[in-house]
Amino acid sequence: MRREDVDAFAGWARHADPLFDHYNVPALSAADADALWAALSASPASSRPYAGLADDRVVAVLIVRQIDPAAASGELGIMLDPAYVGRGIGRRILGAFATVLGDEGFRRLRLEVAGYNGRAIAAYLASGFAVRDEYWADPEPGLDIELLLDGPAADTVSANVRLDPDGRYRVRIVRMERRLTD
Repeated sequence: MRREDVDAFAGWARHADPLFDHYNVPALSAADADALWAALSASPASSRPYAGLADDRVVAVLIVRQIDPAAASGELGIMLDPAYVGRGIGRRILGAFATVLGDEGFRRLRLEVAGYNGRAIAAYLASGFAVRDEYWADPEPGLDIELLLDGPAADTVSANVRLDPDGRYRVRIVRMERRLTD
């Protein structure tokens, strides 16, 4: 990934589904884009950003973070331009990315995904990831669970959230892993 790839986020579509509204990339000023690039590229020994391309256009951002050289592993984060969701591009980019990381010496990738994100879970499974376990966590910043429970995504959300005795909602998180080499 390069600094100018961050500018491509401005051209990304927006998620219409309120379930994924908090994944929409906000408008970035030049200073914001510079700061984001500085944060993404600051620690290559522990975190590396990559751009996923389709037709010479940045359609995905992939980040390997928490890189552990001794275990040759890292945690994957991915964002896909909403205009490309549902086209199989995410699975193809994940497959290509796994090949690149395998060639760089990585042996294992792991990730975490919200249990309500069935489309992402299906893409990860199709890309060779396996479910490792699950746990309950606070919702991501910007995710309004009560609003979602009253909206069209209520069935999807309700199966993946719980209200704890302390009055706070928790979201089911699925941990997944992919071995890149034997």
